[in-house]
Amino acid sequence: MNLVHGVDVSVYEPNIDWRLLRSQGFKFALIRATSSTGYVDPKFAEHWAGAREAGILRGAYHYLFGGQDARMQAESFINTVGSDKGELPPIVDLEDAYNENVSNGKLITTCKSFMDIIEKEFKRKPMVYSRRTYLEPRISIRGKAPDWAKDYDLWIAQYPFEFDPNRMPNVNMPKQPNGWKDWKFWQYSESAIVEGVTDEINRPTRIDLNWFRGTEAELYQFANVEPAEEKAYTVKDGDTFHSIAEGHGMSLTELLDANPALLKVGSKLNIPGRVEISTPTGGTGTGTSTGTTGTSGGGTTGGATTNAKMHTVKVGDTLSSIAIKYRTTVDAILTINPQITNRNIIFEGQEIKIP
Repeated sequence: MNLVHGVDVSVYEPNIDWRLLRSQGFKFALIRATSSTGYVDPKFAEHWAGAREAGILRGAYHYLFGGQDARMQAESFINTVGSDKGELPPIVDLEDAYNENVSNGKLITTCKSFMDIIEKEFKRKPMVYSRRTYLEPRISIRGKAPDWAKDYDLWIAQYPFEFDPNRMPNVNMPKQPNGWKDWKFWQYSESAIVEGVTDEINRPTRIDLNWFRGTEAELYQFANVEPAEEKAYTVKDGDTFHSIAEGHGMSLTELLDANPALLKVGSKLNIPGRVEISTPTGGTGTGTSTGTTGTSGGGTTGGATTNAKMHTVKVGDTLSSIAIKYRTTVDAILTINPQITNRNIIFEGQEIKIP
């Protein structure tokens, strides 16, 4: 079986050297954007941009609260991701926490409604993340998966005690949930220590590791992205491996792995291909813990604003919830409200212009 390495990350992996991850063979990243109806992962914008700049394929995911409104959750996710929708499908994360008291029927209805909304926005079917031991008892009615389960690619979590990529299939390969489409991604570890991933004070911290089920070419095909090709480079007088690596936007390790021979003037080097992921016109979502700056919904990004509405701040309001309500962005609101000097602080009764 062919497998391609990737990671999934959130605020729990606060500092990531994405170029270093790429040099270690990680080709994709599944990144948490939102959960519930208004929570935005504080590291989403940074991780989303960092992975893109490193040429790592990206998919954004939402942690579903089955008892909360599906449309509000979908709109929060859509606004946060913004116009840069990534290369891999959007993902709905189904787990027990915060869903313990939600009935199976309600979970299924909320999940399907959420997926229908984001499929229309992203123009591709989302994936489902979960465990077999959760899907079979909870995303089922009388022990049977919903009919639509077989239509969605699956990102399955199952952690083996050991994993040997040179021995396939492994004893601990994922067990396929009944009634669901074959798994496409496998989260096989939640406790890996990887160079380039650290906590707030730069200590190594754990990260989840994943496999894509297929070849690297099949991964890029799944992402609808053309894989990068190697380039040839002729060494010039004064060149060093370090200067060449910097000049081509890659790590020294990545260049050395592709060129084990000694550096000589006039010799030919292989420059590993790197996918160039361009930023869509209109910018990207840049969600923070207090708001989002996606461009979905007709939000403005600055400049003079005409016909502004007015909103009176009520108890429980945040700039994020206000932006979602009016289908705009936190940054757009801040642009025409210079009296707001701290995006984390607004006051009950305060009048805010809405672009």
